[in-house]
Amino acid sequence: MITKELMKLKKGIILHGICIFIAASFIYLVIAVVLQIKTNELKKSEIIRNEEILLNAEQDVISYRVDRVVSDVLYIADSFEAHSVDSSDFTNIEKEWISFSNRKRIYDQIRFIDVDGNERIRINYSEKGATEVGKGQLQNKKDSYYFTASTGLKKDQIYISKLDLNVDNDKIEQPSLPTIRFATPVFGQDGKIKGVVILNYYANYVLRQFEDVSLPSYGNMILLNSNGYWLFNKQDRDKEWTFMYDDKKNVSFKNEFSKEWNLITSGSKGSFNTENGYYSYSNISFNDNKLADKTKSTTNEATVLDEGNWIAVSYIPKSREAQLMIFTDVYTNTKYILKNNIPIFIFIAILAAVIALLMAINKLSKERIKYFSEYDSMTGALNRRAGFEILNKIYQDFARDKGAISICFCDINGLKEVNDNLGHVTGDELISSIVSVIKKHIRESDFIIRLGGDEFLIIFVNSDIEQSERIWSRINDEFTRINQEDNRKYIISISHGIEEFKFNSNEYIDEIINSADSKMYNEKRIIKRNFKAIK
Repeated sequence: MITKELMKLKKGIILHGICIFIAASFIYLVIAVVLQIKTNELKKSEIIRNEEILLNAEQDVISYRVDRVVSDVLYIADSFEAHSVDSSDFTNIEKEWISFSNRKRIYDQIRFIDVDGNERIRINYSEKGATEVGKGQLQNKKDSYYFTASTGLKKDQIYISKLDLNVDNDKIEQPSLPTIRFATPVFGQDGKIKGVVILNYYANYVLRQFEDVSLPSYGNMILLNSNGYWLFNKQDRDKEWTFMYDDKKNVSFKNEFSKEWNLITSGSKGSFNTENGYYSYSNISFNDNKLADKTKSTTNEATVLDEGNWIAVSYIPKSREAQLMIFTDVYTNTKYILKNNIPIFIFIAILAAVIALLMAINKLSKERIKYFSEYDSMTGALNRRAGFEILNKIYQDFARDKGAISICFCDINGLKEVNDNLGHVTGDELISSIVSVIKKHIRESDFIIRLGGDEFLIIFVNSDIEQSERIWSRINDEFTRINQEDNRKYIISISHGIEEFKFNSNEYIDEIINSADSKMYNEKRIIKRNFKAIK
């Protein structure tokens, strides 16, 4: 009985625990996913807005820097035209440019190159200050791309070169010096071009400011040129300026992220998601109204770019927490909740196990109470109340269907003699042994009722008197075997009487039981003549 109850308890704990865990986990998961999606929608708006603000700020910062340089180029050009354009003596203008360079400290070189490509003035700036370059060190730049491009401009037009590393005597200057060249032509009083003035701008200033502005970004802020090469890539400095080196020209954002590059170049600004991450981008243009007003150019374009616009890109990899916040679909958020809330699911599992244990114990307690209210605690047979309830129900069912029911009234022979001579413990053993044998041989549909003391009823369902007697014969044979083979101090003997329900209108259950009882007493009188319960 105890083993059976323990197995039942264990099965109940496992079954209820699994059900509670699944239900509680599902409810928590649904709530958590819904809240996560709502949170992500808000976070997504915040992230997109933040990146848009930063990209606009990058545009403003770079435009402001370029605007300042354009002003300086025009000032240098105006100054040169006013004082020295038709003169061969550049002493005064050199002094003025040295002073200007020392004050600004952002120009690597300030030059005047005549129409033949000869450098006539060159002011170099270093940490020690600005100095003029001697005539013997001046070079011819007629084949330089920036000279060729700027000599074809109209008055007040500004040429802005590509951003690259400064090259001196066909070698990249070391340490590397990111440079942008701003140039504009200068004209004589006769209206003919005399040459160009060029300012080599320290691009590190604008790149450092680009980096400073990018700090609040949720991802990596990069700067690309119009050909898809990295100009600024804090995460991997080795990928910057690769277009300057013959052995690295295949290393570019365009080649590594071709899908993203095609999307970026399809518009001036925007955002999108790919399998690599989330991207926001914005073109940084130098052909804006502010520059046009400043140059007062009569042409359609105030500035002429050597190459296209730069592109500022905010990139949030999939590994970043912010990237996860951008997704608002159920599948992605469910995976995120499952992966990041394992302790909560463990807690739910423990709680489910505890609740299941309490439920199983409570259920088992109720079942035990119900069992002892319906069954005899010693024999496991139905007690009188529960047994007669079942018998009444079966009787009503079979009365409609005209089925067969037989009742066997049993009475243990010699129980009082066993109790008086061998004790009540042995008497209880006798009773238990008899009930055990009866249960062993009756069918699953049959049942036994203890009426009290040594009296029992066996209900044979779907069985007439002849079938019931055959079953009883097998039971009696088992008693005979026990008496012969088991070394017991007492004899097992039972008197019985079997009666069958006829289901006529005048028939009552009590009458059938009384009839079976009478048959039993007739048999008992015969057995008792020579019967001794003690061996």
